Amino acid sequence: MPRPFFSLTLLAAALLTGRAAAGSYKMQGSPVIAHVMVSAAPALEAQGIKIRVWVEGSGTLAAAVMGEGQVDFALMMRHLNATDRAHYPQQEMKEFMIGMEAVALIVPQDVWESGVHSLTKAQVLGIYEGTIKNWKEVGGADATIKFFNAERGRGVWELFATWLYGETRKAPVGKFPITVDGEDARNTVSFTKGGLGLAQINWIDSKTIYGLAIQEDSGPAVEPTVGNAAGGRYPLARPAIIAVAETPVGEKKKIIDFLLGPEGQEIVGKSDLIPLKDLAPK
Repeated sequence: MPRPFFSLTLLAAALLTGRAAAGSYKMQGSPVIAHVMVSAAPALEAQGIKIRVWVEGSGTLAAAVMGEGQVDFALMMRHLNATDRAHYPQQEMKEFMIGMEAVALIVPQDVWESGVHSLTKAQVLGIYEGTIKNWKEVGGADATIKFFNAERGRGVWELFATWLYGETRKAPVGKFPITVDGEDARNTVSFTKGGLGLAQINWIDSKTIYGLAIQEDSGPAVEPTVGNAAGGRYPLARPAIIAVAETPVGEKKKIIDFLLGPEGQEIVGKSDLIPLKDLAPK
């Protein structure tokens, strides 16, 4: 069965067979990083470099097809691990972090002003599974919780479901209204009394949209900030990684250098990821 992918130079579906031609490179993995690559494609093509991406499977699958030489780059929302490397000991397996994704539970002004500034993991689970339906059950006003889920399979939902259940396949589908991206989540939640949604932390403005702190187990509540994400304290955060099977040289190195350079990092930021400069210690 052919694998679906985006042809980033044409933004159209097609089927690739055989090895990529000179100056053309195959990538597979996360739709979050695929969005970055779609935006980067014109600038790379101006340098004579064409890229094509399959948006399919987990980070484990992306690492595997890279290790087997089926693609040139793996796009992953996690670091390479010992298992990835053990399966392909003949490969160097180099990774490059291009940014970070951090997602928040967002609420409108009425919920925030009612006193709800944080939720425990158990409370979030209760809301998602329907055992908690009113804000008064978590310290807020007597108002129905109106939860808007992120689209299943997208990066925001994947990160949220993995945090809540350990792995996405364990997460129930749910029957919540869906928001398609961060902007849609912000607009929907901001105009919905009692609203609760999921969006990358850059959509929080603390005027119309507020981000709830998260408390896991008995630890302190951790606010959804760049600093907490960068420091590994905030649980709904993960690195954006592009990996190659060997030390990149030539055009492969040019792709990595572009993503790590000013123009590439600007694209990273516009793709709802936190760019590297914002992750650096202040």
